[in-house]
Amino acid sequence: MNNKIISLGLLLVLLTGAGCKKWLDELPINTVTEDQAWRTGSDAEGAVAAAFAIFRRGLSGLTKEDTPATTRNGSWGDYYFWGDARSGDWITPSNDGDWNACFQNHLLQRTELEPLTNWRLFYRAIEQCNLILEKMPEITTGLTQERKVQLLAEARFLRAMSHFYAARIWGDVPINMKARNVEPLGREPLNTVMQMVVSEVDKALPDLPWQYKGTRKESMSRGTKGAALALKAHASMWLKDYQGAADAIQEIMNSNTFKLVTMEELRSLFDAGESEEIIFEMYYDRNKGEYSDYYGHIMTYYLTNPYTSRGDLSLAVPRSKILEIYPDYARDKSDKRVAAFFQSIDNSVGNNELRPVFADPLQNGERAIMFAKFRKVKDRSYSLMDAPVPIFRYADMLLLKAEADARLGKVTEALGYLNEVRVRAGIPRFERNDVPVVLDEVLAERRRELIGEYHRVYDLVRLGRLHEFNSYVTVQGEKDGAGFCPVSDEAFANNPRMQQTYYWQFNQ
Repeated sequence: MNNKIISLGLLLVLLTGAGCKKWLDELPINTVTEDQAWRTGSDAEGAVAAAFAIFRRGLSGLTKEDTPATTRNGSWGDYYFWGDARSGDWITPSNDGDWNACFQNHLLQRTELEPLTNWRLFYRAIEQCNLILEKMPEITTGLTQERKVQLLAEARFLRAMSHFYAARIWGDVPINMKARNVEPLGREPLNTVMQMVVSEVDKALPDLPWQYKGTRKESMSRGTKGAALALKAHASMWLKDYQGAADAIQEIMNSNTFKLVTMEELRSLFDAGESEEIIFEMYYDRNKGEYSDYYGHIMTYYLTNPYTSRGDLSLAVPRSKILEIYPDYARDKSDKRVAAFFQSIDNSVGNNELRPVFADPLQNGERAIMFAKFRKVKDRSYSLMDAPVPIFRYADMLLLKAEADARLGKVTEALGYLNEVRVRAGIPRFERNDVPVVLDEVLAERRRELIGEYHRVYDLVRLGRLHEFNSYVTVQGEKDGAGFCPVSDEAFANNPRMQQTYYWQFNQ
């Protein structure tokens, strides 16, 4: 990455005034100079909210308006393509060439996929946080000391989150801790990045609240103590610091701030981002212009009539794979998640009226079952969709705690957390207590519970097991970095320190 280019190219986005209660109502529309930006408490609030807005854009993905290297229209919801697409679970019923190239790990073959290689917006979010950490201490007007340290902690959290997210996607990535670093930065080892993430979280934690004033949705879209601890737990798992991960999750559990909601209550989590199970999410709000018509949210590719005006599916999980992932449903239909996450619809009905949903979620055969975890109101409108992108939720933490405890030899505890999630889903408790089998079952349960929530590829890459589930990735390829995305050509401009991932030097 050439930090000079990023520094010169980044104009500080400032959200016009208001406090934390109006966080989700702020509009990131004003461009100001650095000298104008750091005078009052409103400037401080806006600067931190802008950092989160940039991070949301990073998850959604670059468009051809952002970079001429791609021919894609609008953003595609790249968080799905990074975290789910290459898991081996997904198909494109419409045989879309871009989707197939991604599934097959041919990430350099099509210009539409170029944004998957580009970390620009993650580093813009990082630089915004660096500016906040440098400039905010100078503000004395309209900002209490208590609120100042809270906002600084949020910026530190988001800087760590942005590095963490980038490291899961690209592996070794630059670490940027300076607002005006004009020297080109090379890539740091993934473990070094994760160690920095843990260190930054530890510095931020004392000043972060469990919840902010306002709605729960507002709190869970920001840097809270729960979000920071969940980040620390995930980073610790990459470091194989299982005790550190277990301790962070235990603190989340002890807070009694979050809980495993019922299957019926789970719908509000995916539909509206309102749930006691959510720890951290990014909420895409049409009132802030965070949509792009046809390409607004990944759900526009999951859904058809009656939820959208689409006639055919673009992305789906095939019937045979659903039955493989959910063996209890295949055996006796006991797993409630199949009906909650998948639907079949009557395609014989014309596209000018709302199509009925069949009682049997798998009725539509092998390739036409809708992934409906994020389904919306049945009205066929999808050009202006509000939608949550869950990043950390309580079930994720329980299953991560189960893995950490199993690796620490605490198998009884591990089974307890694993079975909390299984019981909610309506399937029998898992009783075997040999560690390798328990670890495999935890991974399988994470696959079932978190499908379509952008965890699966990261889980497999962290464990070195992507090649077991994606036939286009070999054992040696994974060792050489095939599980990580290639680095965009943009990062190499005027930067002699930048290196391409070894695998992607030889595989186009």
